[in-house]
Amino acid sequence: MKTSESLNREGGLTRRGFIAAGGALAASAVHGDESVPQGSTASAPREQDPFLGTQGVPLEVGSPCLQAPGETTMGVSWAVSGLAKGVVEYADNPEMSGATTVRSGGYGLVPIDVSALQVRLTGLKPATKYWYRTITTPFTGYANIYDAKLGEPVVSEVHSFTTLGAAAKAHFCMISDTHAKYKPFQMVVRKVKELSPSVCIWNGDATNTTQRKKTAVEIFLNPPVEDRDWSADIPVCFESGNHDFRGSWISKKEEVVLPRDPSERRGDQWDLKWNFAVRLGEMALIGLDTGEDKPDAHPKWFGLANFEPYRRAQAKWLEEQFARPEIAAAKHKIVFCHIPLFADPASADYPHDGVKVDPHDYAYWSRECSELWGPMLKKAGVKLVVCGHKHKFRFDPPAPDRCWAQVVGGGPELGVSSGKPDASRFPTVVEGLVEGGKLRLVVHDVFNNCIVSDKYL
Repeated sequence: MKTSESLNREGGLTRRGFIAAGGALAASAVHGDESVPQGSTASAPREQDPFLGTQGVPLEVGSPCLQAPGETTMGVSWAVSGLAKGVVEYADNPEMSGATTVRSGGYGLVPIDVSALQVRLTGLKPATKYWYRTITTPFTGYANIYDAKLGEPVVSEVHSFTTLGAAAKAHFCMISDTHAKYKPFQMVVRKVKELSPSVCIWNGDATNTTQRKKTAVEIFLNPPVEDRDWSADIPVCFESGNHDFRGSWISKKEEVVLPRDPSERRGDQWDLKWNFAVRLGEMALIGLDTGEDKPDAHPKWFGLANFEPYRRAQAKWLEEQFARPEIAAAKHKIVFCHIPLFADPASADYPHDGVKVDPHDYAYWSRECSELWGPMLKKAGVKLVVCGHKHKFRFDPPAPDRCWAQVVGGGPELGVSSGKPDASRFPTVVEGLVEGGKLRLVVHDVFNNCIVSDKYL
């Protein structure tokens, strides 16, 4: 299948790693922030508007990242270094014979951008393997719609993915609390690539405080690590952690991280953008968002927090998801959320429940979410809750009043806590798979390259 974006494809393709946009422009921008000595006639150079086109600077294109997977949908996002448009071609064969081309955006005007492009594939078959590639075309100049010029398309390598569904392989990995710490992040994504799960759950605190889109593009689409293409063949379901709500830009993170397909939501649930409830073989995977780690009335939020209604809305949504026949029929129901839903009353964590308006306190576990969602987890027979937030591995077995086990993943610390050696601090990859009809839970310590827990639930 030929498209206008497919020019010069027959000449062979070379994989091009992404380089942060415009070194000269970046240097100019930094220089422009410097103070000019008083009385000097020199003026700081003006940064060029990137929406006027690449202006002769070669376009660099990042590896595609698979996001928001479903049974019949798949999102693809990728980084670019300048003004560009993009499409995804996909096919049911690695030769890409008879490929279908999908543009970014929906109806009407096709979106273009200077840092990230996104395409959502729809109408796919459940539990089916597809091959795909991105085609990215720069605007070398864009004075206006009547005065724009296109450059040569950049065509990616061919990658593949398999959609979710009841017939898909029941195998997930969970990562969390990566906090843009790239040494541990490389360890984490290398292990995920090695395990090659059907889906990876990125369970919050990917960020710290995000003031610029450029920061989010680096974290989610183009991390400065060796295995930056880790999500080109492994789809990612993202759930926010408390840090993923912090910063003057972060409310627009859907420009970089695709939300779930809109067809999964009613209008009154539109703001539950990343919540998911999907079948993966014998598993049902449910993603919830615990939100921030302090009450809405906390003085640090300056009136910006509205998480308590958000959690209540998710309770209504969750009840409806458990009632769906394909979710109800799953043998192993697994819930993912960032902040733990349980703390032992005898532990030091228990008083820090996220409901006190205390300037010096924050949630070690979420009492509100536990009270809202816990009864439904019990009624539905949830087997496992997978969390992060605490930066330390922990396993809480089921109890007579709680049918589900809870596993808490580690953070980015590499054997150090508060500047002192601490062997209990290490990044983890939490792996779940079904063997012989049983749910197996394996927790990998990627710092010491060992398994710290391996059990059947």
